[in-house]
Amino acid sequence: MVETGVSRQELNQVRMELYRQLPSLKQWVCVLYQELTEKGVPWEDGTWIELANITEVLRGGISMFAIPEQTRAEAGRIRDAVEHKTAERENLLCSLFGVLDEMETFIGNEAKRCNACGAEVFFLPMPEGYQIMRKRHGFPYWNADFQLESRERYGCPVCGAYDRDRLMIAFLEEVKAEGGEKLRMLQIAPSPAIERYALSREDICYESTDLMMSGVTFQADLQHMDMVEDETYDIIVCSHVLEHVRNDALAMKELHRILKPDGVCLVLVPLIVGKADTEEEWGCSEEENWRRFGQYDHSRLYGKKDFIRRLQNAGFYINELDKQWFGEEFYQEYGFDDLSIMYVATKDIKLVEPNEDDTHIQIQELQAENRLLRGALSGMNDRLAELERASRTNFSILFHAKDNIGWEINDRRFLDKLWYPQIMSIEDTIEDIVTNRKSIARFGDGEFGIMCGVQRWRFQKKDEVLANRLKEVLHSKREDVLVGLIDFYGDFGSWTDSAANGARLYLTPEVRKQHYALLERDRLYANTSISRNESWEQVRNQKRIWDGRDCVFIEGYQTRMGVGNDLFDNARSIVRILCPAESAFDRYEEIYSEALRQPEDRLFLIALGPTASVLAYDLAVQGYQAVDIGHADISYEWLLRGERGRIPNKYTNEEPGGYIVDDICDAEYEAQIIADFH
Repeated sequence: MVETGVSRQELNQVRMELYRQLPSLKQWVCVLYQELTEKGVPWEDGTWIELANITEVLRGGISMFAIPEQTRAEAGRIRDAVEHKTAERENLLCSLFGVLDEMETFIGNEAKRCNACGAEVFFLPMPEGYQIMRKRHGFPYWNADFQLESRERYGCPVCGAYDRDRLMIAFLEEVKAEGGEKLRMLQIAPSPAIERYALSREDICYESTDLMMSGVTFQADLQHMDMVEDETYDIIVCSHVLEHVRNDALAMKELHRILKPDGVCLVLVPLIVGKADTEEEWGCSEEENWRRFGQYDHSRLYGKKDFIRRLQNAGFYINELDKQWFGEEFYQEYGFDDLSIMYVATKDIKLVEPNEDDTHIQIQELQAENRLLRGALSGMNDRLAELERASRTNFSILFHAKDNIGWEINDRRFLDKLWYPQIMSIEDTIEDIVTNRKSIARFGDGEFGIMCGVQRWRFQKKDEVLANRLKEVLHSKREDVLVGLIDFYGDFGSWTDSAANGARLYLTPEVRKQHYALLERDRLYANTSISRNESWEQVRNQKRIWDGRDCVFIEGYQTRMGVGNDLFDNARSIVRILCPAESAFDRYEEIYSEALRQPEDRLFLIALGPTASVLAYDLAVQGYQAVDIGHADISYEWLLRGERGRIPNKYTNEEPGGYIVDDICDAEYEAQIIADFH
């Protein structure tokens, strides 16, 4: 689910609406092309506006779908051409039609229907956390394909049914009661999607059971279901349960015992394509379960052959149902693939006959097993490469620490040779801002990088004008403007190991020399870490800055300070000026002019990268109080979560992929926007 008010259903609806626009947009482009080339109809300003609207549709499609890179790049070129009105018009229309057509084809292939709820949908991918955790813990098959566990079409955004739920429902549609009787059905460890479906069937008498779960018909241990009589159920669903059960042989025999002679038992477990043998061990730690079995609470990883053999030993005949059973058209319409394979165990009825070409099947299985082994070996090599890179990084940190040791140890014998910028504490900096209504411009590695002509961050390109303005602010002597520095020039005793090592890797002797060339030995600087929230005490102190104040947020598009949290709940009011998420200095004059339109008693809180340092200074010159607040909101989000990481609905420049941001729908946030320059 997209955070801050946008549900999976709403996002799916937005995607569908965008997809349905594409044919009419293509038609409009064709009409415009005909008017231009055949009728000589002149373009008006409204035409460029219409084209700009279409490019916004392209932008929306690119943000919501994994559009191929070539199409994304061409869409970007078209947006630039429309914005600057520079392209030759006939070629522009041809290119625009081509991109719309490619996008319609790509998105059309992703548009499916959920057979569980009937909705037109774009299925959700498997949660990324599974891949991350499996890779992190060294699971050798982290990148292998699982049967009936689609990475790209895993969940329905409307009803939440997983692909395995949807295929089981498709099978159950064909299981009908005869002569007005009711089918008795039992689901073990119930899935909500299967439960909803069964309860909707008038010819099914539905029951559920689980060892620990509340809200089931009865609680039972699958290994010992003594309370259930023999041959009780027409249908049993046992999906992704047996990998949790210590004695699966007993559990399978119980399933066989309570199933009617003509009944069907849908038995599914995680199966990796090509894996033949089963691995199992009980009592491992969660980390070891991730490493060996691919999930923290699994204690067994079945191989396909062994899984089938164990069911056969319990007395079952195993029916392997795939595309051939359900039909290729069904698979295409409802989003299944060749790995969508389901196992139905029966007693006396054979739903499918075994394939007589055993040799061909064995060759296919051996080929799949070889591919799996090669993939596992590749995964191990990747893991070794990661460890090697980590070792190199650690050595690099060691050597950088050696370069920095004179400053870090703060030995009195070095004081004559070394000097440190004088930096206030965080508490004193905030006190000065609150009590004396001072503004602050903060300088960190990004700002110094720009002043020294080095590209440090993707969100702000090198800019000579910005570099000169930053130097002006850094050297200013205004009493009402604090100039803040990161306190990383000396001892790291109070820093976390990760933060200290990051600072050491950055602050090489050459970089320190660049900084010291711009800093003044006798000046007292403020502390930039007023923007960081690493403890609840720091949050309480920081919130004094805007307590009871009418605030103007000047922030990057998708920065969304305070959205979804309570960091700014003690401000009297909030309005927002949205700016480009990247290279905001390109629109500086417009942003600055809009800021000057605000009442003089407003407090400006600015999160705009290096541009914020200049803007805070310029607003202070005009009599405003302006605080370059930077990372306050993101670091607060990390404090709430207990760990660093990408915030899906906010631009997170310090994290990998942090520039990929989910859309939101938040009426309060939208109402606060008074200007938008993004």
